[in-house]
Order: sequence, then structure tokens, then C-alpha cells
Amino acid sequence: MNKPLIADSFLDLLEKSQLLTAEEFQAACDDYQLRELPSAKHVAQRLVNANILTMYQAERLLMGRSRGFLIDRYKVLAILGFGGMGRIYVAEDTTTGQEVALKVLTERHEVDASMLERLKLEAKAGLRLSHPKVVRTLQLGHTGAVTYVVMEYVKGLTLHEIVVTQGPLPWPQACDVIAQAAAGLHHAHRAGLVHRDVKPANLIVTSDGEARVLDFGLALLEDDEESEFALAMIFGHDCLGTADYISPEQSLHSHDVDARADIYSLGCSLYFLLTGQVPFPLNTVADKLVAQRMKLPPAISTYVSDVPPAVVNVIAKMMAKRPEDRYQTAGEVAEALKPFA
Repeated sequence: MNKPLIADSFLDLLEKSQLLTAEEFQAACDDYQLRELPSAKHVAQRLVNANILTMYQAERLLMGRSRGFLIDRYKVLAILGFGGMGRIYVAEDTTTGQEVALKVLTERHEVDASMLERLKLEAKAGLRLSHPKVVRTLQLGHTGAVTYVVMEYVKGLTLHEIVVTQGPLPWPQACDVIAQAAAGLHHAHRAGLVHRDVKPANLIVTSDGEARVLDFGLALLEDDEESEFALAMIFGHDCLGTADYISPEQSLHSHDVDARADIYSLGCSLYFLLTGQVPFPLNTVADKLVAQRMKLPPAISTYVSDVPPAVVNVIAKMMAKRPEDRYQTAGEVAEALKPFA
């Protein structure tokens, strides 16, 4: 069992971490009488209370870690979460003071050429886009052995988190956020991208109800056979996407789909927002894929009774099995949902 850090050891780690300049470090020691405190925990708590360190930084230092706080010019403030490829941090651009989201490959993926290529493809797709309903990608960067993507930091919750913690959304709110997401997807489609992984976990909503589309890590880029070949090498013949939200055609031929596949997935997402259930709550991925191709989901009225028939009809058209029977553009989806938002 590791012995607790003493105050002096904590301060040594803080000095090595480069979280503070030499002048800032000395000023903190003097102003807050840090060397007179009885333990490392007391030092950490005082610095957090003074907004000199974040809780994440203090906890890492208390664990005896002084490295990894600076990635190029970005100072890591907190961890946002974990993705399939790596960690996502809240970081501060030390040049501008702007808070950003930073996606970094985990240590085991840094040496995986396929994961490195996938991160680059995600950045390449994101850098094509500039729209208020899409989380912006700002930079693809490298420092030492670390490759990272800098994105706009949006404070909010994903629609998946909202439904899981708070329950299904009222139908006007659900229609509103999906209409906003459709507008963002329409921009992406016009820029030559198909998202291929539209789902509530990839739609984030701020506290004032602004929705954004995020994570273009599986995007199909028009006229970019090299990128698509790289994804094919990573995933082989496996279908790309998430079984609970994938379109019938994408489940069969992931590398040969268009914008209408995203419209189907967006329809499944709206179904989930209204009911709290995925369209086909089956046990295996194989069963879910077959259901997406062959079956109709339980009627929305099975779960909730107040959704207007016109909204149900919009969802049915979004989730039509044949692409030609759906709305043909995400812009049409946004227009269809506006009267109900």
C-alpha cells in the first residue's frame, strides 16, 4: 500500500508538472502558506479552493503523477470521458485561454497504426464542417508520440445521458432537438459526408436546448477512396455503426450508403427519445440487425400515448426500410419536424 504523500512531496510534483510557471508556483507557496500545511491533501484542497488547480489535477498529483498535464500547448483540466479510441479531456489553450475538448489516443492505441489512422480520419472529416449544429473540429496535432484532435468544448449532456437519467423527452422537445440535429447533418451531407453513427450518444444538448452533432469517427467521405479503404482495413467486413440505430442498407453494405442512412438512424434516435426504448430491444447484435432489415418496431403508443399521429408518421417515414421511401435529405426532416418543435 502506497504511503500518503507529504506536503513537500506534493509540492515537488506540482513544480515538476509545469502546471504553474516558476513565478506562479512561488507565489502560491507564499500567498497560501503551502509549506506550513500538515499534509499533501491539505495543500491540494487549498489550491483547489483557490482555483489554482482543478480537482482532476489535484487528484492526479496526489496519486504521485506529475506528467501528462500538458499536451502541446493545451493544459488538461478535467476528463470528459472515454471513447473507443482514447480519452477526451477538457483542456485550456494556453495561448488563447479558450477551453477546448481534446481527444487523445490511449497508450495502447498510440502504437496501433489502425487506431491512429482512424483518429486522423475523424479529424479530416470534422475539419470539413462549420455549422452551429455540429461540434467543430479545430485542429489535428502531434507532439512527441501523442496524436490528438482539438474540438470545440460544448457543455451539455448527450441525449442518451438525458433519457437514461431523466426519462423520455416530451414530444415537442424531442422534435426540436432532432430537427436541430437534422440541420447539422444536412450541412455535413452537403459537404460530402455521411456520419454512419447517428445515435443519441452522438447528439449533445446544452442547458439552453441547443443540440449539436458530434463524433464523425466513422464518417464516409465523398470522393475519398483512400480514407474509406483505411476504414475497411481497420474494420474488415464488419458493419460500421451501432446496431440499435443502424439502417438496413448500412447493416449489409457499410461502405456503400448515402445521407438516407443517417436519416434512418436519426428516426431511431427520435423513437428512443420519445419512448425510452430502442426500436428493437433484442439480446444479440445479429438479432437487432435482422430486425432493422425485416421488422417494424413496437408502436410508439405502446410506451407513450400523447405523441401526435403526425409526429408518428414523420418517424415512420424516417425509418422506412427502403431508402427511396424515406425523406431524401436531412433538410426535409428538419422542415417536417419544425411544426412540432
